Amino acid sequence: MVSGTDLPTVLLWGGVGLAVVAAIVALMVWDARRRKSPSILLDVIAAMARVWVAIVLLGAGLLIIRGFTTAPYDIAAMPISPAWPTSLPCQTSGYEPTGATELYCASADTAHATVSGLDGGLRALLTAGDLLSLLVLGVPGLVIAVLSQRAVVGAAFAARTSRWLLISAIIVLVAGTLGPMLTDIGSALVAQQVLPPADANVAVAAGRTFSIAPPLWPLGVALGLAALSVIFRQGARLQRETEGLV
Repeated sequence: MVSGTDLPTVLLWGGVGLAVVAAIVALMVWDARRRKSPSILLDVIAAMARVWVAIVLLGAGLLIIRGFTTAPYDIAAMPISPAWPTSLPCQTSGYEPTGATELYCASADTAHATVSGLDGGLRALLTAGDLLSLLVLGVPGLVIAVLSQRAVVGAAFAARTSRWLLISAIIVLVAGTLGPMLTDIGSALVAQQVLPPADANVAVAAGRTFSIAPPLWPLGVALGLAALSVIFRQGARLQRETEGLV
């Protein structure tokens, strides 16, 4: 991600980033041609997926190091209960719309916060949630790397491929569900420690309620990977039967 206050500068650095990625891809293509790979596209895809997994593993290592230090901890969405600084139309009885574009109602439920002095329990809880969420990001790269590499060597429907897909489905379902839940719980507990209670008459207080909403997308992705696992298992069986007829 590239951000800044000057749009031309942001676009420039974004272009530099794209150029670096294009150079890396070109290098991978050259290496695949040099090795006379049977499928240059699959070879490049597998290499990029391995880089993806390596970046995720590096991020996981940094998260673990942060979890064992006393450095300030960044919380992306700490639940808060703020008082809006001005009276809003939705809070005024008998309000008549003017017809102009205006702010009618607003609320803020979370805030990006940096907290120092976290105790070991909360730091471990937040780190576990972050690690599980990061693990889910690494699964697609691992699946693509395995499938592409198997296809390059002519063993796309190997039994090991089916097992990889099933294991990936389980990882996505468990880590993708528990990760956000642990992060939400940890963020709410931190808010209760560093902010006044929700019923206090202050500008910003802790969230009024615990909000734990397990995401549904891990179930959908897990079902898709499980279905692919069955399909690849059937493909492996058909391949063995076909080879037996030859």
